[in-house]
Formats: sequence, structure tokens, C-alpha cells
Amino acid sequence: MQEQERRKFFRIDHQVSIELKTISAEEIAKNPTPVQFEVSPYFLLLSQLQDLDTEGDHLLRKIAEKDANTAAFLQLMHRKIDTIAKAVAVNGIELEQILSQEINLSEGGMMFEYPDTFEMDQHLAIKLIFPETCIGLLLYAKVCRLIPMPNGHYKVGIEFIRMPESCRVLLARQVMLLQSQQRRRERLSTEQSDD
Repeated sequence: MQEQERRKFFRIDHQVSIELKTISAEEIAKNPTPVQFEVSPYFLLLSQLQDLDTEGDHLLRKIAEKDANTAAFLQLMHRKIDTIAKAVAVNGIELEQILSQEINLSEGGMMFEYPDTFEMDQHLAIKLIFPETCIGLLLYAKVCRLIPMPNGHYKVGIEFIRMPESCRVLLARQVMLLQSQQRRRERLSTEQSDD
């Protein structure tokens, strides 16, 4: 992906849990999604439910046009299922086993600090979890940037590759949600300092 194309994505700095493994291009060719990680049955639960939400949004809008009460009831059921799914997912995802750190994220890739170096164009399998929403993603990526740091670590820039459209939409949604939360915090902070 060209530098100019990568820059068109919204970017956000955020704390996430991340696990990664170096892999070969052959492993990517064999499996549409990473299989290198142990994941509980609950790991992708919220991601799958959000995929279903995306599919159902259009239908819910059509129902709302014809019957507001039915649409309101369906939205209530949606919130109920979402609450139950989050409770189940929180118990099923063990975040303490995964490195948690600040990353710079967009739907096209991310940059993070890492204690070891990689080769340029090295392929990676990535397990990414957003702790506040418990949304987990399994992604493939390629190293496209390495910057040595004074502490001996490296700033690693990666580009997501072979990402399913449902994953891309979910990631874009997370980035936009985090951006709006950040803007809201900044606005509140500004309002409080003005008082």
C-alpha cells in the first residue's frame, strides 16, 4: 500500500492488547484468517455479533419506517443480547496473557513499540483485543517500517493484508468510535478549564 493511501485513513492512539507471531507467506496463502493463536470460543463472539448488526441495520431501518414500536422492541432485544454477549466475552478473553500497550491504529495498519526487530516485509499474524469493548480480531500484516529507538526497542509500522471486508468495517468502526470518545473527552476538558 502506498504511503499516500495509508495516510487517508483515520488514525487513533489507543491502548490495546496485542499478540503477534512471525509467519510465512505460505501460511497466509493456506489460511484465510490466522490460526497461530489459541482462542476461546468467545474470542470472536462480539465481532461476529457486530457483523450481524451490520447486516441487520438496513432491515431495522425499513421496519422503523413502517412500525416504530416493533423497531424499538427489536433495538431493546439487540441491547439485551449485546449485554449478555459482553458479559460472556469478558469472562472468555484472558487479557492478562497478552501484551497491552499504546498503538497508533487505522483501518490500514498500525504502529507500535516492540523490543525486537523484524525484517522489512516480514509477514505477521496478529491477535488484537480492544479491552473496553472486548472485541477481538485476528489479522495478517506485513512490516513496512522499522525505526530504532534510543531505549533499544523499535517503532514497528505494519500494513494489514488480506483483511476480510467484515474485519475492515469492524476496525473502521472501532477507530471512529475511539476518535469520537477522544473528541468528547477533549471537549469536556476544554469546557472545564474554561469554567
